[in-house]
Amino acid sequence: MSTRTITEENRALIRTEFDRAWNRDELDALDELYADAVRIATTRSGSDEALVAREDIKELHGEWDGAFPDATTEINAMVAEGDAVMVWWTLRGTHLGAFRGIEPTGSQVEVDGFSYRRIDEGTIVEVKDAASMATLFSQLGVELPA
Repeated sequence: MSTRTITEENRALIRTEFDRAWNRDELDALDELYADAVRIATTRSGSDEALVAREDIKELHGEWDGAFPDATTEINAMVAEGDAVMVWWTLRGTHLGAFRGIEPTGSQVEVDGFSYRRIDEGTIVEVKDAASMATLFSQLGVELPA
């Protein structure tokens, strides 16, 4: 009989997501971790196009993986309560591929972000991510309007 609480199981599930999908680029892991009808509330910076399905998230991860192939994401803090988990993370990597029209700069980047996950019966059913894109673009040498 397991003595792990639902909260501990939810934390472990999110750590698995970050380890496999974010750090090891195992995007097919999202097929196991995300519900078939997962609700995606993440938007791509600079686009009005909503991300709505697992395949959209895989595409977004692939975009980042192509531009920052050595990127790793460190979990700085995680708060879990009931079916919700909130993560503050830092992504670090090198800009080695084109990203949103910006040719590779070789710049080292360090970007903070937050992720919200809602979990039902051991599966992620809701996803929302936000990254400090202004910080990222500044590190890539893009001048932003005042």
